[in-house]
Amino acid sequence: MTRTISALLAVALLFALSACAQQDAIGRAMARGEAGDLEGARTELERERELRPESVDVHVALGETCYRIAREALDRDRDEARYLSYLEQSVSEFVTALELDPRDQRPHFYLAVMDAYRGDLRRTLRGLNNARRLQPTGVAYTNIAEVYVYLGKLRQAREWNDLGLKKGAPYGAALFNDMLIAWRDDDLDEARLLFSDLRRTDPAMLATINMVRLPEAPRRFEDFAGYCCSSPACGPYMKEPCQALELAVGEREISNEALRKELRIEMEKRRRLQKVYEQRKDLEIEIEDEGSG
Repeated sequence: MTRTISALLAVALLFALSACAQQDAIGRAMARGEAGDLEGARTELERERELRPESVDVHVALGETCYRIAREALDRDRDEARYLSYLEQSVSEFVTALELDPRDQRPHFYLAVMDAYRGDLRRTLRGLNNARRLQPTGVAYTNIAEVYVYLGKLRQAREWNDLGLKKGAPYGAALFNDMLIAWRDDDLDEARLLFSDLRRTDPAMLATINMVRLPEAPRRFEDFAGYCCSSPACGPYMKEPCQALELAVGEREISNEALRKELRIEMEKRRRLQKVYEQRKDLEIEIEDEGSG
């Protein structure tokens, strides 16, 4: 009996060590990406995926990294072929993660972020609600509040933001939405005050827009507004507030052919997700509107 217990403990220790090694590898790769070496991060994560093809964490990290590369390819380099290649890989990694663990909320969140970039806030809202159903944290609610700001539905945005705070969302997440709400409501004095508060208490909230890191931390509200307005992931949803500040709105520039390829990637994503959740009705995940094809 003692030998059996010792053997089980040894197996458990090896499993724990392997899990720690995996998390260390993912952490190193993601840190490399945050430092600006996204290709290096991708290479490391693809190597880790070969070693651990059943790891949801690896697929999620690789999906996020590929999406960041895709965004740089289109927004910075205007390289549609590279954008589509990495977009397709990113979507595939996230869907694979859900095939491995249909209860993981992270892929739904990232796929929703990608829908927002493509200009489909209806699907963004659905994806974030799926993530909330799977893990109803406070941040899941504040994420939805942000989308309601972009939709111009400020009453709903305030309600979901308040719910997020009550459910434990970080103060900075709710403060960020309050700043957007004030800006959208044409209360620039309040927006500037909230920006100053956020910059003092949680500056990390101002570091990215739609998963893309800003070139430098904004020091004034007008700096943040300029980044938002120039970003295809933010500006098109805040056109009137941007115009009120005389800031140009950055639209996503993509050809009709690339749009068609995007649609094919989207349809394949839906097909795979539908297959996953048809077998898991208990999770109440929505892939399509009722009655849609």
